[in-house]
Amino acid sequence: MLSLIIKQIREYFRSPANVFMGLLFPVLLVFFLGTMLQNLDIADYDIGEIKLQYSVAQTNEQSGKAFAEFLDNISMIKAEKASNEKTALSLTDKGDIDAYIELKNGEILLYCGRNEIANRALGSVLNSFIAVSDTYYKIASTDPSLLMNTDTDTEKSFVEQDGLGVTRSMMDYYAVSMAVMMIFMSHMIMGSTALKDEERIFTLQRLYLSPVGKAKLFFGKLIGTLPSAVIGNAVIMLFSVFVFGAKYCDSFVGNLILFLLFSCCSLATIAVGMLIGVLIKIPAESIVIPLTWALLFFSGSFSKQVFIEGLSDKLPPYIVQQAAFRLTLYGESDSALAVIAVCLAVTVAVSLIGAAIFRVKKSV
Repeated sequence: MLSLIIKQIREYFRSPANVFMGLLFPVLLVFFLGTMLQNLDIADYDIGEIKLQYSVAQTNEQSGKAFAEFLDNISMIKAEKASNEKTALSLTDKGDIDAYIELKNGEILLYCGRNEIANRALGSVLNSFIAVSDTYYKIASTDPSLLMNTDTDTEKSFVEQDGLGVTRSMMDYYAVSMAVMMIFMSHMIMGSTALKDEERIFTLQRLYLSPVGKAKLFFGKLIGTLPSAVIGNAVIMLFSVFVFGAKYCDSFVGNLILFLLFSCCSLATIAVGMLIGVLIKIPAESIVIPLTWALLFFSGSFSKQVFIEGLSDKLPPYIVQQAAFRLTLYGESDSALAVIAVCLAVTVAVSLIGAAIFRVKKSV
């Protein structure tokens, strides 16, 4: 089977179309998008505008006024008073606003939406407000005259793009998104055409006659397709880092987990693509391309404005992307490791089904 794997790797790099899609296209994608994003490399664009509603009805007038002024002085936050709690919570659940904040008897209640970056930013904002308020209260309790010489810096930014000591840019987010897009677009197509290309050039029948066997032939093509996909992932990561200064994780272990995440996802998409290629007799691209574009579109990979509650967050591209973001932005590896395990399980299950079907079929 080793000779079959080597044959698959050689054939891949002999094809100009494969080399372009697997190696050159990611470079061009990173180059053009990176060039476009260089002029947008500021923190407000990274987090975006945070829309929220708040209620100060159950606190004293002075505290409510101070809190409203605090929110108004933060440019990235668009805050308005809530008409009632039920409506505000409903808007938060639907995603029409990012959060609802309520001041109630000296406590701040934050009802978060589904935008995790906005949630963490708001957490930082509210912690800043609590710290400032607590400081003023302690000064007023000990020596109120000291407050007369205290100036408030209304231009201060209470939220910085800082994750584990690494200043973030838009390229950091889009580098992850581009890797996920390539995994589901290019690598699934590579898998779907792995066996059909052999039939197209009339070599599949000769492979049937080899002593390898159909099952080993299927797994050999699967494993032989993986190195080119892994190289494509590495090209995106390295090119975005060394040319445009993108930052992934702040540790070697984190970056290794991220690379394993992308590689395992590539393996799973190749396996799914090969299964589709075995099941249908028409050109596999006619099924795979619309399928992958639909998955990426409805998962919000092309635009974060596209999000359907109960659908988008269940799609594989969204799950993989969120796991990668948790790892790169916050250093949380649990989701990434879980996705890796699921991808390996999917690969095994789909490969066994594909190999079983391939054994009984005379052609693909």
